[in-house]
Amino acid sequence: MWKLGKRKNANCFLDIGLMIQNATNISNINIFIPKPVAISDIEDLGITFRESSDLVSTLFNEDYRVSSHANEKIVEVLNVDRMPVFYIYILDLENDVLIENAYGGSTIRISIPKDLASEKHYYRIRLKNPYVDSISRIYTPPNSVLESAFSQTELIDFRLNEKRNLNSSLLERMRLEGEVSFNKTHLFLMREASDDYVYSHKLPSGSRQLEVDLWKSYIGDDYSFDKIIAYHWKETNTHNNFSAFVKFRYIRCNPLTIATFIIIIIILGFLSGLAANILFSHLPFK
Repeated sequence: MWKLGKRKNANCFLDIGLMIQNATNISNINIFIPKPVAISDIEDLGITFRESSDLVSTLFNEDYRVSSHANEKIVEVLNVDRMPVFYIYILDLENDVLIENAYGGSTIRISIPKDLASEKHYYRIRLKNPYVDSISRIYTPPNSVLESAFSQTELIDFRLNEKRNLNSSLLERMRLEGEVSFNKTHLFLMREASDDYVYSHKLPSGSRQLEVDLWKSYIGDDYSFDKIIAYHWKETNTHNNFSAFVKFRYIRCNPLTIATFIIIIIILGFLSGLAANILFSHLPFK
């Protein structure tokens, strides 16, 4: 989950990566988003790995190479011995992806190619949608006007397959069509270095600053990208759901907050001077 740029016009988007071990008995993958989604909200990211071994190695934390042919939709990922490890599939959004609206949201249906059904393979898409914005919210302390004027607290509540939050008809369909079991889940929150990590449901398993040259080409030229910290949470035991709650705080600095600060200083100076004059006028002098 990325949050980049100025606060008022922050760019927030979610990159979803799925590694499939074996899909011989599966015709498609369904990703339910609890808000309506249009095909224009989705971007395929598989193509970004076609020419970048460094990006693949960084993302999967292994020394990998990539091999592919022009106009092919399959990228082969190789280890240092040039042996295939898995495949990355480049999605054609018009033909490989179908949007189905139901249950108060949308299901992104990805068709599994027959050539990769028995192979370990990977999909990666980017979602830019109001749902991503709803994962986080700004918390304003009810009795702290001064604090909220100069800093803001952001609460991020990420939930994956939390059944208590899902529509009952959707749960019924999941049971009929087959529920998912995860071997590993990784969540990365990409934040500007000026954002202060305050609290999370459990401590991050790690954090690091991203390499600008490498990741700038991945996210594109439309986003502000300078000093970005990646915070990492993970679950490595077999599980059916995953959740993370994180709190960040950042300083608000714009003409309005500066003007507010100056006005407060002037008011405090005026009140302190007035109080001093009143006190001075009541003191006995001989």
